[in-house]
Amino acid sequence: MLVVTLALIGAPAIALRAFCVGESCVQEDEVATAVPFCPLAAELRAQIEAGYREGRSPDVMAATASDVRLSDDEGTIWPRSPYDQEANRVPILFFGHGVIPGQLPQGIGVDRIAPTIARVIGYDRPHPEIRNGTPLVDAVQNDARPSLVVEIVWRGVGSIAFNPAGLSWLGSHDLHGAWTFTGTTGSLPVDPAAILTTIGTGGLPSQHGITGAAIRDRTGGLVRAWSANAPTSIIATLADDWDHATGQRARIGLVTRSPVDQGLVGGTWFLDHDRDDLAIGSGDPVLQVMDLVDGGYGADPTTDIVGVVLSGMPERMDRDTGRIVEEVMRRVPEATFVLTATGDANGGGVARPDVAAAVDRTVGSPVVSRVMAGGLFLDQAVMAGNGVSSDDVVRALDAMKAPNGAPLFADAYPGFAISFSRYC
Repeated sequence: MLVVTLALIGAPAIALRAFCVGESCVQEDEVATAVPFCPLAAELRAQIEAGYREGRSPDVMAATASDVRLSDDEGTIWPRSPYDQEANRVPILFFGHGVIPGQLPQGIGVDRIAPTIARVIGYDRPHPEIRNGTPLVDAVQNDARPSLVVEIVWRGVGSIAFNPAGLSWLGSHDLHGAWTFTGTTGSLPVDPAAILTTIGTGGLPSQHGITGAAIRDRTGGLVRAWSANAPTSIIATLADDWDHATGQRARIGLVTRSPVDQGLVGGTWFLDHDRDDLAIGSGDPVLQVMDLVDGGYGADPTTDIVGVVLSGMPERMDRDTGRIVEEVMRRVPEATFVLTATGDANGGGVARPDVAAAVDRTVGSPVVSRVMAGGLFLDQAVMAGNGVSSDDVVRALDAMKAPNGAPLFADAYPGFAISFSRYC
């Protein structure tokens, strides 16, 4: 009776298989290629996963074909398939007090900068398990206790821009530091807001949640990262932790042109934080740093931290870097410096409005709220009211063509598909 019962249960499936109903005869490897996100190479998937946080990242995401450089309205390029290592290759240099000269390993991530700074100032940060980054123990002396740490970040460029032959200051100075020109941002896309928060926290965007210049707030609305209504980083920055651990004795400063760069130092994670010195605007960054130093930074035994985000042409950033380093070293000899970058965000190709307009036109409704490098934020109310699904948007992206007539995107997928990539 058991055999007969099992035969009856299995009969429909046997019949469907026999007559190849649906896709029952398709080979397993053929079906696998249709799974969203899985067609991308494993190395590219890993970089995108590291840059994704559910509830913060775009609703529908995509990677462009290899011959397309597609940028968003911030100038940040979309991830490309196959994986382009140059897109998120960055230099990482430590020099000054407490630094052990030598070449750093290739491929280290900027998430290791904060733990390495913590090591040189002699600070054992709590809960290291929540951050991906680990200290570069061969790069700095443990507990060297510099008077001041200055983190200088070149915004929107990668290792290619750090060609000493074309940079007067960097090319003419032996910094006697620990260095590599083949570091990595550790995640894609290379949105400066996300990468600066990685540098500041020691965690990847998948951990700190600042996935780009625009993120979802608690109500599902779109806000600028680090704005008054934006959700905070999920994990604290090193500067936040250090300021809290010293009872607010440490002084924390930031010099930058854009408020979305605040992730380099944070300042909003602890409820009892004091007011950090934020110089945000179009002033001369060299003079702004000197104002902080002349105002007492590096003047007492407690290590102070200053983050500096430079932007513009590499030659200008090189010149400003040289002036900052020389002036700080003259005033605070026991200072430690970090020099790095956010990755190549020099976009081009298809303009941002074309993507939104093409998707809206294809689905027949204005569903795209904002285009960011790597994906689209969608208006859920408009989608619900017009019966548009995420799959409809994915199909619209798949249908887009590059100027040469080839598909614009190598793969498009709902953002939540990234969470299931372990099944690829």
